Amino acid sequence: MNAATEPTPSQSRLRRLAGGIDSLLDRLAEPRAFAAAALGYYAIAFLIRTLLLTGSSGDEAQLMLYGQGFAWIYDFGNPPMAGWMAAAVETLTGPSIAVALLIRYGLLAAFLILLHAAAREVFTDRRTALAAALSAFGFWFFGWEALRNYMDSLVLITALMACIWLMLRLTRAPTAGGYAALALAVAAGSLGKFSFPPVLLALVAAAVASPLMRETLWSRRGLAAVGTGFVLASPPYVYALFHLERWIETANDRLVTGALAEGEIAGTVDRVLLVPDSLLNFVLPVLPLFVVLFLPDLVRLGRPPVAMVRRRTRRWLGLWFAVLWLLFTVTVVAAGMVKLREHYMFVAMPLPLLLFALLPEAPLHRWRSVAYCGVMGAVAAAALVALGGQAAVEAFDCSKCRMTVPWRGYAEQLREIGFERGTIVSYDSPYTDAGANLRRYLPNTRLVTNKRPHYVPPPLDLPGDCLVVWNDSRYPGTADHIRTQPVPQIGGPVPEGARFGRVEGPPGRADNRAPALGYALIEAGAGTCR
Repeated sequence: MNAATEPTPSQSRLRRLAGGIDSLLDRLAEPRAFAAAALGYYAIAFLIRTLLLTGSSGDEAQLMLYGQGFAWIYDFGNPPMAGWMAAAVETLTGPSIAVALLIRYGLLAAFLILLHAAAREVFTDRRTALAAALSAFGFWFFGWEALRNYMDSLVLITALMACIWLMLRLTRAPTAGGYAALALAVAAGSLGKFSFPPVLLALVAAAVASPLMRETLWSRRGLAAVGTGFVLASPPYVYALFHLERWIETANDRLVTGALAEGEIAGTVDRVLLVPDSLLNFVLPVLPLFVVLFLPDLVRLGRPPVAMVRRRTRRWLGLWFAVLWLLFTVTVVAAGMVKLREHYMFVAMPLPLLLFALLPEAPLHRWRSVAYCGVMGAVAAAALVALGGQAAVEAFDCSKCRMTVPWRGYAEQLREIGFERGTIVSYDSPYTDAGANLRRYLPNTRLVTNKRPHYVPPPLDLPGDCLVVWNDSRYPGTADHIRTQPVPQIGGPVPEGARFGRVEGPPGRADNRAPALGYALIEAGAGTCR
């Protein structure tokens, strides 16, 4: 090697870095190593949330509310699976943020492990299967937002990926146990989101694209597994049908009246375009990164013959995505929707299986795979740093903070005024969720909130006082409102003998203090609030 060809120090460092990543990817490609890495990653997220951040997201507060007991329907917007999981976890942990975090990060880790398992069914090259699994971090709503937001959608994608993995596996090993597991996965998904049954039926219908998929899913055992799953999940659907008007009203509010357009939606064409616009936002940045790095493989001439399993996956998932596109479009146009929220596109999370199935039947190019997986790993690491950094960000701007609210301090102040046991009636705002977070530190209480009025937890074995709480910084008029207007749990306005007051957060910058909570304490309770 002469001076002209000898690498510079920066080039040498880059090569060593790439070589280190390459060796790490070889280790991570092993199923057990990947599963351990996924669990470890979300264990770090769990520690960040419990040690650095004191608050909760709205979805997590919802789970802590549902953890108080079991119900056929907690909220007519979604089936009860997430609530059932919360109730089960709370029996082990008690009222705690861990109820929501164990479910959230457990589902995220399970999805990654199942995506990796499904990829191994399709790709004989371990590096390709690993790259497909790591692609999940390239979806903004999964890799970043899901660390703190969304819950029922995580149930959906985990169950959906379990179904895809089992269906692929059944084409190779059609066992009775595999079909039984498929039935359970179908039931779990149907109990997670009302949108799951049509998504799954589209997946089964797309089996028409492959003779072996048809033989597997349209067989007597395949249809029986899907049907059994739907039957197992049917009780909440039957309950919702008996309250059909409320069910339809909730769906209309979330899909139409409660979803405000960001721009003018003039007619059918604009509504049709909502689907690709929402989908494009959801698949960023993973789709353009995949195209840029693997374009040479996608356009390569003289590609080797494609293995049957890869061809089958292309046709099956490709047709499924086309059917989903059509279903979304028909729904948007028929319902007159003016906004399609990006998180409705969580059903697109299996996309990496289709993308990598489009590549030639050969091991991934070594350095392109290193670059791709390295970027995915960097994005995943950055997401954890951003999660931890939220504590510092909200220290400077608490105008809408919810992750750093000092709930323990509020609970201690409420104890000092005499509230220890009883019912909390929480008037929650979009950024507060006071009741669920106070209950973490006041375990001898039950919670009712105006955000989820349908769910009423069972009464306490030993009744206590009644505490009405609200965000007094944002809604100072609530005190006057509850003095004159009925509070459903009390059966009338707050009585005259109630004690009104405020609890404050710790001292801070005048423009950056945590919100003050207003309260009304009714000793010995009133109505069902006791």
